[in-house]
Amino acid sequence: MLKKFIVFINIIIMILLYSCAKKEPAQSPDSDILTNKISIAFSDLNINLAEEKARDLFDGGNNTDFSKIENFSVIQSEQGEAGIFKLYSESNADYIKNIAAERILKLQEEAGGSAHLNIANNAEARSYGNYVYYASHAEKDRIFKIIEDELKGA
Repeated sequence: MLKKFIVFINIIIMILLYSCAKKEPAQSPDSDILTNKISIAFSDLNINLAEEKARDLFDGGNNTDFSKIENFSVIQSEQGEAGIFKLYSESNADYIKNIAAERILKLQEEAGGSAHLNIANNAEARSYGNYVYYASHAEKDRIFKIIEDELKGA
């Protein structure tokens, strides 16, 4: 009985260690490669913003520190928006995630009482290793799957 208990505890410890392990991307593509894959899968997300215009979306007078970002890409349409940030270091993920969250708040404000409000309210920002990405789209989970599969090398 004691042996079974010890084995059980060891299994629980291994599961906890595995679930807490750092998520490291198997691949390290630039953000524009990822947004191009999304644009191929979603014909409505086909407007790739120029860097200057994309910077304006996130800066908005907040003096955003873009030195933490290796590269980023934003795609938009009338149906939604998705953005991907490749960071120099995973340690900056929370800072950039907050910037993405601020962008999501702006999208919610812009949606106001329109039909897009539900989509904007379901928008989300996530991180994986040294990547931060967000989506405000009716199929955000599918967008996240494309990104995460690519990062995992699936």
